[in-house]
Amino acid sequence: MRVRVTKHFGDRVLFDGFDFSVEEGSIVRLTGPSGRGKTTLLRIISGLEENEDKSLSDFSGHSFAWVFQEDRLTSSAGAYSNIALALGRIVDRRTILSAFAELGLDEPFKKVCQYSGGMKRRLALMRALLSDGQILILDEPFTGLDPDSRALAEAFIAAHRRGRTCIIVSHEEEGPLLRADRTVSI
Repeated sequence: MRVRVTKHFGDRVLFDGFDFSVEEGSIVRLTGPSGRGKTTLLRIISGLEENEDKSLSDFSGHSFAWVFQEDRLTSSAGAYSNIALALGRIVDRRTILSAFAELGLDEPFKKVCQYSGGMKRRLALMRALLSDGQILILDEPFTGLDPDSRALAEAFIAAHRRGRTCIIVSHEEEGPLLRADRTVSI
């Protein structure tokens, strides 16, 4: 899959004909300093932001499962409810409860506002990985995770990726279960 990206913010040129490609089913890691446009590139690829280059994108027509930089959870609802509402009938109760255990989240019916930052991050990962999105977009998925929680998160991604294309923004190397096929510096 391939897209050519052009994006300006006022007089600032973020991308000018930047050619980005991903082999279907691969894991690509995006790196680069803050403010370089990694998140903007992800938003353009997934259609959440306009690409000034009007050429066709091979990403068009695909569905996306996102882990945004912010967890985007309903804090007043229970953790289980956040997942069940987002996934609808796609995933059954047993699968969701099993995912809680895999990610070390032992209180699935606790309100999200009572979860720590790392627990919320793992919940956001669960929501994306259990969805049926064809392309996984993981924007700083390990933010706020201690080494043990990060290992659980990486194992969960590896187990539930199901061969889907995965684009990860990360400033850190992946662990042994989640090696990128290619790293692109922006």
